[in-house]
Amino acid sequence: MLLQLIKNSWGKMMKQSREENMLHYLEQHEYLSTEKAVEIFQVSPATIRRIFTKLAENNSARRVRGGVRRLSPGANASIPFLMREQWFASEKALLAKRAMEFVPPDGVIFIHSGSTTLYMGNHIANETVITDSTALCELLRTRFPSGGPQVIVAGGTYDLKAGAIAGSRAASVIMQYHANVAFFSARGMDDEGILDTNDELAAVARSMVTRAERVVMLADHSKFREFGMSRMVLWNRIHFLITTDFPDNYPFFRKIEQAGVKIILI
Repeated sequence: MLLQLIKNSWGKMMKQSREENMLHYLEQHEYLSTEKAVEIFQVSPATIRRIFTKLAENNSARRVRGGVRRLSPGANASIPFLMREQWFASEKALLAKRAMEFVPPDGVIFIHSGSTTLYMGNHIANETVITDSTALCELLRTRFPSGGPQVIVAGGTYDLKAGAIAGSRAASVIMQYHANVAFFSARGMDDEGILDTNDELAAVARSMVTRAERVVMLADHSKFREFGMSRMVLWNRIHFLITTDFPDNYPFFRKIEQAGVKIILI
């Protein structure tokens, strides 16, 4: 029974990884055929077609004859929040739990919208939370139906796909506050710092980083790759990176540490 549970968990993680990697492929290429996907991911054409259909249903790619195409440049390139929330869920939950160790008692914290930072909502108690995440607000409302922590929401444009409040107005609201710690995650990273695919969400994160005493990034093992056109923040603005002890990422860990970031592995 234990072996079957392990197999099921591994199979689910591999499926999530294939979905994410297909989207990353489309960020670099306009088109991914069924034949090419079979070659890359070593699964059956039927499996590939099912994943293609799911990507199209989530408005992450456009289904065409023989494969999928990247969305047009004018479309919102961010991956739907509901899809990201399903990827590496148990790993993200562990990262979020560890991140709570940086929250001072009754402190004021920024939590940037993300599928990883959302899990921090399961541990919030008496803190003041300033956020752009409507999903986090809903989670806290469910946990505290009769009143709980103070929650301040940035005003701005609601991004339906990302499930977050974004844009210059939201960034401006954040700049009116000061927090003990800012927590955020992102789509990817390079030698210089953090990358994202959404300029307006990246701007809100930059405001949080600017107005916080301490900055903590949460990153699951899949984020150690270059993707995203928006420069969110440089490494020298980040104090701690909480991530998974994943050997394939060790070379990247060394580069990040050289930039002065302290890495905490789980």
